[in-house]
Amino acid sequence: MLDPYHPFVKNWKELSGLLAWSRPDPQDGYMSILAPLEIDGVTIANLALRCGCYEQSPDSNITLQLEVGVDGSRTRIPLARIDWRPISPRHRNPDRTMIHGDHVHPFERNWLKTEQRMRQGNLPIAEQISAPIHTFSDLLDLGREVFRIKDIDRLPMPEWSPKLI
Repeated sequence: MLDPYHPFVKNWKELSGLLAWSRPDPQDGYMSILAPLEIDGVTIANLALRCGCYEQSPDSNITLQLEVGVDGSRTRIPLARIDWRPISPRHRNPDRTMIHGDHVHPFERNWLKTEQRMRQGNLPIAEQISAPIHTFSDLLDLGREVFRIKDIDRLPMPEWSPKLI
């Protein structure tokens, strides 16, 4: 039996609608985009690519996440994620293996097939990214492959404003 999220992960997708970063949060400078996704020209309810970063941290601590909402709820289920230059450079998997630096949380490793659900703990299993990511454009190239989003390069670069010390 295929899991209910299989089509969302495996099918090629495209971004739907206008894309713009939110204004930075006045408390911490966090900015985000929640980009709806379509499959075969049809926008899929609750399926989105979430992107997040901090205004004062150019080219670091960026997250791209494929996620789906739960009907009638504010709950969103993460399906796969990429963490680029995260604040904490280490990630510990449940089996205690350590991942250092840029990493991806693949759907396949976080899906419990026998239970037909995602693992608890917000995609706890990660894998090291093998090729270095030098730029935001490189990150989007990886996102195209991981999330299967044809036009992911439509995502605008964040308008970072580093603070001077």
